[in-house]
Amino acid sequence: MSFEFPGFLLSYGASHILVYGPDAEALGVPLFGPPVSLRPGYHLIAEPDYVLPHEVIDDIGQRWSAPFCYQWMEERGDVFPRADVIGQRASTGATQSVFMKELDLVQMAVFARPLSGEALPVRVDLVIEARAVTDEYALTPTIFPIEVLDRGLICYRLAPGVFGAVGAAILNQLLHTKRTDWRLTFDQLDDLMADG
Repeated sequence: MSFEFPGFLLSYGASHILVYGPDAEALGVPLFGPPVSLRPGYHLIAEPDYVLPHEVIDDIGQRWSAPFCYQWMEERGDVFPRADVIGQRASTGATQSVFMKELDLVQMAVFARPLSGEALPVRVDLVIEARAVTDEYALTPTIFPIEVLDRGLICYRLAPGVFGAVGAAILNQLLHTKRTDWRLTFDQLDDLMADG
């Protein structure tokens, strides 16, 4: 029903950050994971909540179960407005069945929960890949490794040398602005620290 992912979830104020990569543990103590269970959720048009699908039944009775239903919804959901979507309400965990037309397919979010237990899913606000690479960037956008979830996430690679107070300021800025195109070289980072 979900994707098992080798990362962990950090609680960061009122937000939640999914962290993965070889240097992930340096960012903080996990709320849960690794690994975590990830699922996409689609916003309900008439209510301030999300449905996390686990099955879709189209107009002629064909069934797609998770994880195959996620790709089907992304590619064909708008063509089948009366298809049944069966899933879990993000806010309560209750099973919910809705028509496809009751979901805003543009507003995808990604939710995480522990692999075991009955915890409610938690919305992922930001993804950080904590990994050093041999380039000039301390911070750069990246693509999430699970393609069908990438559209619902803001993803960045952050070099381990940027952790600490400067890293916290960068995370706060990313969470506040929801920016997806910010790049910082190590030289720019040094300039910012010198100015501050």
